[in-house]
Amino acid sequence: MLQPAWYLTDHDWFARLVDAPRLNADGQAVLGQVAALLGDESYFNPAKTVATVHVLLLAAEHLGDTLTWAADQHDMADLTRLTAGLNLVQAHLTQIVQRLAEHTHNRAFRRSDTVPAAAAKALTDSLSAAGNSGEVCAGHLKEAHLTLYNSTR
Repeated sequence: MLQPAWYLTDHDWFARLVDAPRLNADGQAVLGQVAALLGDESYFNPAKTVATVHVLLLAAEHLGDTLTWAADQHDMADLTRLTAGLNLVQAHLTQIVQRLAEHTHNRAFRRSDTVPAAAAKALTDSLSAAGNSGEVCAGHLKEAHLTLYNSTR
């Protein structure tokens, strides 16, 4: 669950979907299936974690390709939604990385007791630094979104 933080925009991304373009019925059904698979009430296990990262990577690759080859198909309202959504994605990734750092520090993962102390500290330090950098990135996305939002309404 995303925790409140300084780098989050206060705009409700999902509320802004009312005016957003929609996929066809088959595409909407797939979104519903993914939401059900990854929803709050679903089970947790390593296979689902792998599948979740796979979905995230597919989505990131698609978004990168779209913005490389089809930027002219989008307008400023799309860009405003995109920056708000990327702010949320970055905030989630930041908090996930920060949790990984905390769990690594606390040796919460199975078999983490077999990792030498120096390696565990180096891993914790790297993850903590990544979490700090993620906050800065999310903060810049927040500012970009607010600039767009305030200049296009």
